[in-house]
Amino acid sequence: MEAIQEVVVEGSDAVVMVEAGNSFAWGTHTLRFDQSERYRVSTGFGSMGHACTGVLGAALANHNKAVAILGDGAMLMNNEVNTAAKYQISAVWIVLNDACYNMCDQGMALLGFEGVDTQIIPKAVFVAIARGMGADGICVQRESELRSALEKAMASTAPFVVDVAIERTQPAPFGPRIQSLVAQGAK
Repeated sequence: MEAIQEVVVEGSDAVVMVEAGNSFAWGTHTLRFDQSERYRVSTGFGSMGHACTGVLGAALANHNKAVAILGDGAMLMNNEVNTAAKYQISAVWIVLNDACYNMCDQGMALLGFEGVDTQIIPKAVFVAIARGMGADGICVQRESELRSALEKAMASTAPFVVDVAIERTQPAPFGPRIQSLVAQGAK
C-alpha cells in the first residue's frame, strides 16, 4: 500500500477506487488523499463489482487514468477489461491476488470458524486474461517489484492489470468490525 500511495496517489491525479472486501479495508486504512473526490468506495451492501467496472466510468468522466484496487474474487466475478481494451480506456486494475475470498476467510477465523476452506479459489493469472482480451499487464511476485510495475501501469496508455501476489495470512485491518459483530451476538 505504501507503493500505491507514492506512485498512484502522490504521483498522479488519477481517481482511485477500492472494491468491497479486504481491498476496501487496506485502501481506507492506509491511503491518504489531499482531494477526497479522487477516492471512491462503495459501502452500500458490500457487493463486489463497483470498482471492477466503475473504474471505466471514472476514467471516461475525468478524461484521465483511473485505478481500481480489488481482490482476485471481485476481478473474477465482474470486470470490464474487454470493454476497456475495445475502447482504449485508460484504466488500471491492481489485483490483490491470494487465491481466496479473504475477507470471508479472515472474518470466519476471527469469529472462531477455523479450518473452513470454502473461500479458497483456484489461482488466476490475470495478466494472461488481460492480454487475451487486448489489454496489457504485469505480474508482481515480490514486494520489491511493485513500485516499477505501478510506474509502468501509470505510464501506459492501454488498459493495464497489475496482478499482485499477496500473502493470504496477512490480516486486513478490519478487526474492529469483527469485534463489533461479536459484541452484537454474531455466531
